[in-house]
Amino acid sequence: MTEGYLDQRLIGQRFKLKRADLTDGVMFYGIFYHIHAATPLHVGDLVEIVQTNAHGLTVAVVTPH
Repeated sequence: MTEGYLDQRLIGQRFKLKRADLTDGVMFYGIFYHIHAATPLHVGDLVEIVQTNAHGLTVAVVTPH
């Protein structure tokens, strides 16, 4: 298995933002990630993971709240 394989598998994953996601980060497979976006994020937004890196996950808003 190559380094970053698990992170790369998250690309395309969609989820609805909860308050804790914005303050504490999101957890997938027992690992916490910080999330980043080019636009402001709000509780209730449906987002999709578009990139992973050492600093966390970059998401894009699919459906705003």
